[in-house]
Amino acid sequence: MLPAIIHKIHRARIEGRDRVEIWGDGQARREFMHAGDLADAILRALADPSAVPAVMNVGPGVDHAIEDYYRIVAGVVGWQGRFVHDLGKPVGMRRKLLSVARQAAWGWAPRIGLAEGIAATYAWYLEQQP
Repeated sequence: MLPAIIHKIHRARIEGRDRVEIWGDGQARREFMHAGDLADAILRALADPSAVPAVMNVGPGVDHAIEDYYRIVAGVVGWQGRFVHDLGKPVGMRRKLLSVARQAAWGWAPRIGLAEGIAATYAWYLEQQP
């Protein structure tokens, strides 16, 4: 979802559009973690596999509304338009949030904040443009 939002808002800025469409009401909640944090968790697990719980979710343990992701991306991209909701489009599950209790007991938490991760992803996205 985040790559699609980045692309959509980047294109809106480049093309001078003053609005971007969000499917549904934008209130469904999702949880995302930067790939660098996932890599960090995997490396820690590889360093001492016996310390890793048999079953464990890895994630931030915090979710945000879809519209929040659009707003953060707009700030990173520098687009200042408005969002319009297409209520005829599907919303999906209202909430998808992992329990990170075992991860916390293991002593690990992600370090890359949402805005920081989006900014790094947008910088990479710009590098890939022809």
